[in-house]
Amino acid sequence: MARKRKRTASPPTASGRDYVQIAQDYAKLAVADKKGRKFGKWIRLAAARFLRDLKRNDLTFDSWYACDVCDFLEKLPHVEGVWDTPNIILHPSHVFFVVQLFGFRKPDGTRRFTSALFAVARKNAKSTLAAGILLYCLCCEVEQGPQVISAATTGDQARIVFNVAKRMVEKTADLREQFTLEPFANAIARYEVGGTFKPINAKASTQDGLNPSHVELDEIHAHKTHDLLNVLRSAAGARKSPLFLYTTTEGYESPGPWAEIRQFAKQLLEEVVEADHFLALFFAIDDEDDEFDERAWAKANPLMDVNPILLAEIRKEAIEAKAMPGRHAEFKIKRCNRQSAAATAWIDLTKWKECAGQVDLDWLSSYPCTAGLDLSSTRDLTSARFVWRVDGRYYTWGRRWVPEWAVAQRTQRGTVQYAGWVQAGHIVQTDGDAVDYAVVEEMFKADCARFKPSKIAFDSWNAQDICNRLIAAGLPMVQFIQGGKSYHPAMQELERAYTTGQLSHGGDPVLQWCASNLVPRYDANMNMAPDKKRSPEKIDDMSALLMGIGVLIGPSEPEPEPRIRVLGEESALPQETTVEPQQPAGPPDDWRRRFFDDDDD
Repeated sequence: MARKRKRTASPPTASGRDYVQIAQDYAKLAVADKKGRKFGKWIRLAAARFLRDLKRNDLTFDSWYACDVCDFLEKLPHVEGVWDTPNIILHPSHVFFVVQLFGFRKPDGTRRFTSALFAVARKNAKSTLAAGILLYCLCCEVEQGPQVISAATTGDQARIVFNVAKRMVEKTADLREQFTLEPFANAIARYEVGGTFKPINAKASTQDGLNPSHVELDEIHAHKTHDLLNVLRSAAGARKSPLFLYTTTEGYESPGPWAEIRQFAKQLLEEVVEADHFLALFFAIDDEDDEFDERAWAKANPLMDVNPILLAEIRKEAIEAKAMPGRHAEFKIKRCNRQSAAATAWIDLTKWKECAGQVDLDWLSSYPCTAGLDLSSTRDLTSARFVWRVDGRYYTWGRRWVPEWAVAQRTQRGTVQYAGWVQAGHIVQTDGDAVDYAVVEEMFKADCARFKPSKIAFDSWNAQDICNRLIAAGLPMVQFIQGGKSYHPAMQELERAYTTGQLSHGGDPVLQWCASNLVPRYDANMNMAPDKKRSPEKIDDMSALLMGIGVLIGPSEPEPEPRIRVLGEESALPQETTVEPQQPAGPPDDWRRRFFDDDDD
């Protein structure tokens, strides 16, 4: 079990509530709701993670911290609306979040979680919760010169959380006296430790010089770029225990950080990636739910069971959304917390994880294989993957390369664990801002010498030079066009293999991450191909796997000429797209290059 420190209990509230027990009971109810009647998929997974983490021997859970912050929050006053009590009473969903955020500790006593996402439909008190958490961090976390920041795309948006916190301080004399707080128009000062709480907007270029200790990014979906987040993350590098708190309701798709954070949070909850520093709660109706089914609304609106006004407002908006198509998207996004245009992932992760069988490379080296080489990105992931079919079962193993720049960027943003994968040997890091193809070429040729693939599929985009050299070295390169007619048979075969348990991928975490990202596109004849534009993150390792399968099951008839040709055309490709190899020294007698034809790309 998670180790528990012995501490004096925090001062009891008037209700004497046991917050840790409330959080555990909430989690148990969510996990028990297997049919998803009240709790959505992502909350059920978050609850399972919490209960699982409480049993981990490598984690420490401190009930004192978990209760202390809840006790602090329930001493804060309501500052908006009319309520039955003058002070806040935390809803169990809020207790569930706060207990985890502050209860789990590192060996040095600091918080385990340095990033946290609280995504929920509108009017579920996320601003009040965020304001209370930031005040607790300003007052109670051990930090010299804390800089607490409420950040948003506009000054008005940033001031929403700040103004709630400011009014709480203004209305609570004991809070001001105990922690030497003084509220001003644009800041809350804490004199004892030289701390401040300020709102800032998204003019990232003007925010240099900051040293934030705790940051709340409000409505992160509205941020159009990563600029503000990047500036704040880099500025917080000197802090021992920073906190980045993301609070949001869903929004319309944009190129900002929200899509990346959302995808990372969902992959974390599905155990695709591991990130002990990141806490994620995502209240939303499920994909199969009808947006106008009142029974599903509680999944996105946890406060609906204690706030009849909220339920009444949602009912009115549902009536309008049904009658007026222009209101439908807004209702779906803001009241159901559903993506405006969600792309459907192709891989069933439950069945994929069941294929984590052993991949014995020494044993496989005596069997024939094929390979796929995806060189489409020089600034991020480059992948090579080998594929074997032995007694009807597929085995796969591969290498990946990323430049030092990409590892640094991903580490700073904290959404993909490239640094951990490099350390574990799952990814090879090359120096500089771009993948060093000389390193790729050397390692790939060594792997080919060991496994002797009969065909190596590649995408010609951005790969002409290295593929020329590989052909000159005698490797059996096969150009693989990136369209439905080429990919469809491979995707069908992979789908059949993994859903029936006829695939072993060794539990490769990078391949699993790429698999979870893959979104397909379809042509007019319903042929599938990976869609790199709509896939929320990198899919290069899956592309390499599919190309390897494609040449393994592809046409066996050799082309009549050694030049790369498009099937069905009478002449070779134009000179600038033709790969002309030097005559290799002693290649296999049946070596041929084939070009899978496709006219839909």
